[in-house]
Amino acid sequence: MMRNELFAAVDRYFDGERAASIAAELTQFYRTPGSSGSLEAIAVLQSAFRDAGFDDLEVNDYPVDDSWEPRSASLSMVGESGDSTLVDYESAPPCLAPWSRATSADGEVLEVIDVGTGESTDHFEGAGVAGKAVFIHGTTRRPAWWEAARLAVQYGARGIITDYMLYQIPGIREPHLVPDAVQLLRLPMKDADAWAFSISHRAAENLKSRLRRGKVEVRAKVDIVRREGVLRNLVATIEGSELPEESILYCAHSSGVKPGANCAEGPGMLVELARALRDAIEAGDLSRPKRTLRFLIGAEGAGIARYIQDNPEEVSGTSVAFTFCSPGHRQDLTRANLMLYNSPDSVPGYINDYLAELIDLSPKEADWIEKDGGAELDQIRVAQHFYTPWSDNGRFAAEGIQAPLFMSWPDRYFHSQLLTPEVIDPVVLRRCSLVVGVAGLELASAGEAEAIRIAMVVAGNARRRLSALASGIEIPGMDSGDMLRRAIARTLDLSRAALRRTLELVPSERREHAERAIAEFELQLAADADRELASLAESPQEDNPSDDAFLVPVKVGTGRAPRWAGLNYSDLLEAADAFRSEDPSAGFNCLRVVADELWANVDGSTTVGDISLNVGLEFRLRLAINGIMILLRGLEEAGYVNLRSGPVEGTNTKEE
Repeated sequence: MMRNELFAAVDRYFDGERAASIAAELTQFYRTPGSSGSLEAIAVLQSAFRDAGFDDLEVNDYPVDDSWEPRSASLSMVGESGDSTLVDYESAPPCLAPWSRATSADGEVLEVIDVGTGESTDHFEGAGVAGKAVFIHGTTRRPAWWEAARLAVQYGARGIITDYMLYQIPGIREPHLVPDAVQLLRLPMKDADAWAFSISHRAAENLKSRLRRGKVEVRAKVDIVRREGVLRNLVATIEGSELPEESILYCAHSSGVKPGANCAEGPGMLVELARALRDAIEAGDLSRPKRTLRFLIGAEGAGIARYIQDNPEEVSGTSVAFTFCSPGHRQDLTRANLMLYNSPDSVPGYINDYLAELIDLSPKEADWIEKDGGAELDQIRVAQHFYTPWSDNGRFAAEGIQAPLFMSWPDRYFHSQLLTPEVIDPVVLRRCSLVVGVAGLELASAGEAEAIRIAMVVAGNARRRLSALASGIEIPGMDSGDMLRRAIARTLDLSRAALRRTLELVPSERREHAERAIAEFELQLAADADRELASLAESPQEDNPSDDAFLVPVKVGTGRAPRWAGLNYSDLLEAADAFRSEDPSAGFNCLRVVADELWANVDGSTTVGDISLNVGLEFRLRLAINGIMILLRGLEEAGYVNLRSGPVEGTNTKEE
């Protein structure tokens, strides 16, 4: 079928209102992994899948040793004329941090000690917080919450109160702009003998005012249940007609807090997309794809990790895994774009370029004034940007699977009680489903002609990137001849790898024509790169890298290192300062993606200097090598890498 026919067929069968209705039903449950609420939500999704005709729905249960869920909670300031409520679970379910301890039924009264941002032992030493509650002021640095909460528990605080708002964006998402939002936060340890409440900016200003006037006491009531629980994964399948062992995967997570409409949008859309494609195939309006389409729903993190662990053959046969975190926000309420976060450079592939074309050509919402029909004008903001490991896309990428992520961002209400069903937009869900539905159908039925066409798109975009690099507009400030030459070489290597990956769409015995076409594209790109390199030959400025740039990190063992392994909070501050000194747009917020892609670039032969360049190119940052070394020294201290002098053959055995 022609692409416009595929779009039309998906559009006829996909019902955005039904997808939004399924998502809205999930918002009534508190859905921490393994909790009773998560099982109730999964039951809704099971029923919806069965109603959609998936009688062979696969259901897999996994035990959870220690699930946590709240039943009720409240926090009030104690006053002579009665208590005044700061926050309560009924009106703001995200207020109680997971892993908080319970109190007696009558609650407990604790004095509150203001410890500022709580990021240093200096904030706690001599403050007398043992047996009391601490008030921790929010900052824009996300890991600062974990450090402050850890120190509060270490110094014996029995309660924690904070007004943290994560992922602030000036002018869009700041506490004073959303003064009633209560942020979901998690305690960094499961065994803390403390409770933790998030409160709104408005409530925090009230508390601060009282603290300035003198002693403040709060009454906390916390009723939680901890027990053995169950993770439940659902897998619905549209089996391929010719190559069923190869697959395209759609993944959404059932977990989330209440109301958690952001998390609910993914599974709501996924069930409806599965129904739409199945019905269209059964009706004969779509051909059954050659490869399998698989729809996976489970708890974010643990549930999807179990799927990957228990289904190695399915995982190895998956070429693309689409992940959906919050793909249907009302943009007027939340200030969001429908975001496509790219699959990372550490998994070279064609999917980012392919999806960019598909988004551009997908039906829009409004007609051009000079036509009757056509739907050519956007009423939805759609943006494509760098890889960001918001959800399970990072887990699929770690398996070498191309892993794009669709979500809504910026989100003024992110992980707060304001994410009610009112933020769910059927129109945005429709647009997202049109793109990924057609993508799945095309890729699942692709052969030689389609592989060549996708390779042509990849090659065209690669040529534009090479030109942008050589002109100095790709990464402002990267004007060193040596760095630009290395950047062009890296871009050429990634583009070649992406071109070659299109051959996965062609059975091995039918690749001859595609291989010749891709070889021709590679030659053209190499000629373009040579031409751009020649323009740099007279550049007088050269880099003078430090000795550290020539070190080669080698992984120890086969496991994946935890992010920021071997580092404490002060190390992260030092790394952030190092990155910011080289590039003002870098700093604390880039640490997560830089650390993840740094680890993915450790292959036993790539030098620290090239890792710094590779990761910087991916995110258009100039990354200071001393910042990269702080992250690598942490990995070395934790036993995950060895640092050696000069390029060596890759090995995963630890030196004796």
